Formats: sequence, C-alpha cells, structure tokens
Amino acid sequence: MSQEEITLIGSIDRIIYEQPETGFLIASFCEEQGKHAITIKGTIFNVSEEDLIQIKGNWENHRIYGKQLAVKEFMPVLPSSSIGIERYLVSEIPGIGRTTAKRIVKKFGEDTFRVIDESPDDLLEVRRFNKKQLKELLEVWEEKRAEREIITFLHQIGLSPSQTHKVSKHYGLSTIPLIKQNPYQLTELSGIGFLTADQIARELGFDTNSSERAIAGLLYLLKQVSSDGHTCYPRQLLLEKASKDLDIPSDLAESALQQLLQDRLVKSKVITFNEQTGMEMIAHPRLYYAEIKIAEHLYRILKSEAYTEFEDPEPLIASMEYKMKITLDPVQKEAVMEALKHKVLIITGGPGTGKTTIIRFILELVSSEIPTVALAAPTGRASKRLLETTGRKASTIHRLLGASKQGFQKNRDEPIEQELVIIDETSMIDTPLMQSLLDAIPSEARLILVGDVDQLPSVGPGAVLLNLIQSEVIPVVRLETIFRQAANSLITVNAHNVRKGNLLHIERPLPEKLLDFYFLREAEPEKIVSKIVTMATERIPKRFGFDPKTEVQVLTPMHRGVTGSINLNKQLQSTLNPSTEQVAHKDWVFKLGDKVIQQQNSYEKEVFNGDVGIITGCDSKTKLLYVAFDSNEVKYEADELEQLSLAYAISVHKSQGSEYPAVILPLTTHHYVMLQRNLLYTALTRGKKLVVLVGMENAVKMAIENASPSLRYTMLQSEFQQIWQETSLFSQEEDWEEELWEES
Repeated sequence: MSQEEITLIGSIDRIIYEQPETGFLIASFCEEQGKHAITIKGTIFNVSEEDLIQIKGNWENHRIYGKQLAVKEFMPVLPSSSIGIERYLVSEIPGIGRTTAKRIVKKFGEDTFRVIDESPDDLLEVRRFNKKQLKELLEVWEEKRAEREIITFLHQIGLSPSQTHKVSKHYGLSTIPLIKQNPYQLTELSGIGFLTADQIARELGFDTNSSERAIAGLLYLLKQVSSDGHTCYPRQLLLEKASKDLDIPSDLAESALQQLLQDRLVKSKVITFNEQTGMEMIAHPRLYYAEIKIAEHLYRILKSEAYTEFEDPEPLIASMEYKMKITLDPVQKEAVMEALKHKVLIITGGPGTGKTTIIRFILELVSSEIPTVALAAPTGRASKRLLETTGRKASTIHRLLGASKQGFQKNRDEPIEQELVIIDETSMIDTPLMQSLLDAIPSEARLILVGDVDQLPSVGPGAVLLNLIQSEVIPVVRLETIFRQAANSLITVNAHNVRKGNLLHIERPLPEKLLDFYFLREAEPEKIVSKIVTMATERIPKRFGFDPKTEVQVLTPMHRGVTGSINLNKQLQSTLNPSTEQVAHKDWVFKLGDKVIQQQNSYEKEVFNGDVGIITGCDSKTKLLYVAFDSNEVKYEADELEQLSLAYAISVHKSQGSEYPAVILPLTTHHYVMLQRNLLYTALTRGKKLVVLVGMENAVKMAIENASPSLRYTMLQSEFQQIWQETSLFSQEEDWEEELWEES
C-alpha cells in the first residue's frame, strides 16, 4: 500500500477491540462527510463511540481483514455542525440531556462552543438552564479543553500516541506546566529516555547547559553503565563521560553530581579496585545497597550455627562412595568435605570436571540428615537441566522466592524453609537477584554456589561469582580434571583449550565417522549466513537426526550486522516456518510455530528473561500471541510483544544456563568488539552433542588471545572483605546479627 500519510476527520462508529490500559484499539471509523466506514487501528485513548477525532496514518492491506488505516497520530476535535454539537453536549457533559442540548443548539447554533468559551453566562438565557448546570458544564468544559491541549502539546513536542497516553495518565492536568518547567522529568517514565527528553528540551528552548540537563544526563549515564554490567563507576570517568558523550561542561557536571549526592539520588564510596586504592565510585542507591546487603547476608550465614552438623565426614563419604559405586578424585572429595564443614561453599569448574557428580553425591550423602533441600538456577532451562541431571525437584530462583507482580514473597521476614540450598549456574546471577536470594535464606541454612567462573558474567549488573571468589573469604573448590568420558569429546577438549588460551584441536572429518566438533572456514559474512542456514535446516537434521527448530540453536556474538541475531533469525524463519498466520510488531514478524525468547522478567506471567517457547496461537487483528513455555501457555497482548524476540538465533549472552543438542556459532573479525575468550568458551560449552563453528581462523585466534574479560566496576569484593574484617572484631553478643540487618 501507499506510504503517503493521509488525514481524516470523523468519529468512532464501533469499537471492535480495545486495550484501555494502553489505548490501543481497532475500530470502525466514519468520516464526517463519508458514507462508508473504514477500519482503523492504533493508540487512540479516552475516545468513545461517536466522538469526533482527527486521525493521521497510512493505509495497510491485511491479508484477512483487508484495507485498514494504521493510525500514527490522533487529535480530539470539536464538532462544527449543529447535530454534532448537540450529540457532543449529550455524550460529554453530565446533567445535559437531549432536550436541554436541543434548546442550547437551537438558540446558539454553530456558535455554541464560542459562547461557552467567551460568554458562558449567555447560556442562562436558555429556557430551564440554571446556574448549577452552568457550573457543571464549565468544569467539564475546562477539563476537556485541558485534555485536548495536553494531547496537542505532546504531539507537537514529538511524543508518539502511546507515549502521549503514558505521560498524560501519569501527570494529569499538570502535564504541560511540569514539562515546560523541566522536560527531563519525563525520564521518570519507562519508555522515555534521556535522549528523547533532551530533544524535547531543545524544542522548548531549554539551555543546553542547564542544571536540569546535567542532572538527568548523569543519571542516564549511570543507567547506561549498569546495562553494561557495572554496579558503580569511577567518579572521574563518569564526569569525563558526561563531557565527551553529552557535551556537558566539566564544572556543570561536577555541580550536578554534587546536587545528586546531596539529594541522595546517587551514592559515593572510596574503595580499592583492582589494587588501585582510593578510587571514588558513584552508584545508583539500589545497586549500592544491594552489594552491601550481599556482603552482610553472607557474613550472617557464615557466622551462624548450622541446623545440622557433620562431626566426622570421612566415614560418611567412604560409605556413600561404596553405595553409589563411584570413587571421587581428591578434588571432588575435597569439595564434598568442604560442603559438610562450611556453611557456604563455592564450587567452580568447566564442562566434564564433575560438578554434577558432586551435586548428586552431596544430595545422597545428606538425604538422611537434611530432609529439606532446595535446588535452583537462574533460568527455566538451567533449572530443568538440574532436574534432569540430579533426578531431584529443581526450580528457578524466582520461583523459589515466590516471585509475583508484587515482588518476591520470600524474604527475611518470610524465609525459605529449606536447610540446604544449592544454586547452579551462579555466574549468571546478577547483583539484585543475589541480594534477594540471600535475603530469604535463613541464617542456620547451608548454601552451595555452583558455577563456571570462566563463562561470561551475568547479563544484569555485577560480577557476583567472580567477586566472591576474589574476596578469598568463602571457601572455593576449583575442579580442573577432565574425566575420561568427557575427555573423549572434542567439545570438552576445545572448551578447556580455549579457557587455557590454547588453539582449537580440529580433526579432519571422515565420511564414516561423526564428530561432535567441526570448524567450517569462511570469510564472507553472506556466505557464512548461507552455510549456517543450510547446516541448521538441512545437513545437521539429516546427518545427526536433530530437530532443526527445537534441537539446533544458532548462537552469535552480536545482534546487528549480517551475521547478527536479527538477520540470522529472519533468514532461518523464512526457511523453517512457512506459516501465513502471523503478527507484525516493529522489526519482527511473529508466525504461528515460531521459536521465541522472553526478553525480560515477567512475574505476572511467570516467565523470565531467557525462557524459550513456541508460538501456539496468534490473532493478527488484535495482535494477540500465545506462547508455550514447557507446559505453561502464556498470553501476550499487543503492547507486551516487545517482551519477545525470535529465538532461532540468539546472542551468546542469552544462551547462558542453557544446553542444546547442537550449536552453530559464526565467528568473524566483524565481531572484533565481542571477540573475547570467555565469550567463545561460553558458546562452546552450550553444545551438548555437536558444535559447528563457521568463520575465520583469525577471529578464533583473536578471541582466544583476548583473555581480559570486559572490566566490570563493582564494590562487592571490597564490601565483603571490609565487613569481614570489621565484624570479625565484634564481640559475640546476641545483638550482633541484628546490627547487620539495620538499613544501610
């Protein structure tokens, strides 16, 4: 259809579908002078049937519903005809019935609205129209006028209809003066960032060197660095970033930071970081206190007596080895001993080093002494894998903590009841989630944190597992030995080669022998994509028998670019899914049967960031989707589709905690920003039975040689070491624990 925008004036004849919370609707629309109704869809809020509005949009041709207008802007307008004015008075003004409206229009005709605006007392000349009615009319009239002015104003400053709805709902009748006073207040609302507010401020004539801009800019930068994994940021670097990225003069940035500190909107602390003493860090209060609380909770658990003590664990271990018909190697035995001796233990190691064996052994060993055990992991996939490998009930951390729309139900006041808590894939846990988890663990419980510290850190802010290991306060057992069965796997061998900085071991493929690791050399990105599509949809399913949709997973270092997840998803979708039942949303087209991934935590839906499901139902008219996650089917409204993305190809970061029968990974020098040893290591360890690497030898070499993971500024290691040193000097009085619980 034509992309030319058209403008129409008319009224809603019939609302077909509506989402009052978001303003999205599908309706039958009649032009003011038109005879036939058309179908419109878009964000149009606070509008009733027969209300006159002006709409602007583009024609679309839907394969089922035909020609319809996608509305990009709308504006309530006052009717100009006598009949329209009469209808408006009846429908919009309480206390005015059809008879009174007819009398008013009969006397003033098409000048009715001008009379209300300029000389409202003239309405008292209308028969049986009294002062009380006039007062009520004027109150509603002013409110309606204000609503029209707000919508007009917000459209003029460039906000979309959905943003307009959000802003007007939040600020109400005070919208215009508040925004004119400080447009940067808009950043308080989700979906409206600093850059949008900054553009609006410029259009309103705000000084680019205003203190309001500097304050909002610093908060924006702190939010940006937290999305890069930092829980805090060096003061000097933050000020330099404000000057370089946002063009804020250094003296203005300094005074803005002082104001933020004074208003307690940010926190400051001098710590030692990477052997650099006296570094002043700036942090958002939520992350600042979260790291303090993690340190305090761990100290509380470590220093408390356990429910159950194991006096002499060696005979118990020997007896369990005989019962399970296995022999632990010295490091594995050390891990079990430490788990029985200490309240908190960290077990870290790569694939094939026996982490699962130790978990199973500990579970069997303590089963007669500790009746209540909690097994959990950060994602649904990781918890499902934990269940499969141990045979014990496992859940996500969110489910363990009773996640709901109101937050976590389990906390210090309502702790979890299990005496032993084992958490797998701990490297994935970010700072806020770790704080919530520890908050709910009773002091007498035992905690075992299992994870691979050489993998990528959490997607969210923090480097919790690494920081706790580096603190040297908690006992740590590192598993290094690759056991015989795992040693026969090229996936395992190459994962450990990468971890140690060695080159990949590549065997020449033979027709009669199936390997579990292949490297296909290719330099051109377009040819890499073509090979990936062929491998994922034809060659791997045919040769290895894997289902191309559910058992073959393409991983990639980046989202953008030819070999990024966006393009790969589109190419794979077009080959794997011919369905014509679909819903379009921004850059994506979601089809019935598509594999999709949840992009954020949704406590209400009980699906979490990284969960993968299959679309089982869709309605292109209402933009409803139904997605099956394991046995749970979840409904998504039109405004919730941003939570989803296609999952034929996902980022390596998103794959953490998951394991797939077959993995395909493109790696080229175009990915140079992301070519890091821990990224390649994480990708290789996601493949259970097959890994196919497609790309350039030089890119692989660059990744292996780049041993320095992206630096994350955090305060947790410093906080934990400090609290351990300081509180170790406390007298062992009964109130020491309560002192730690005091709000920082």
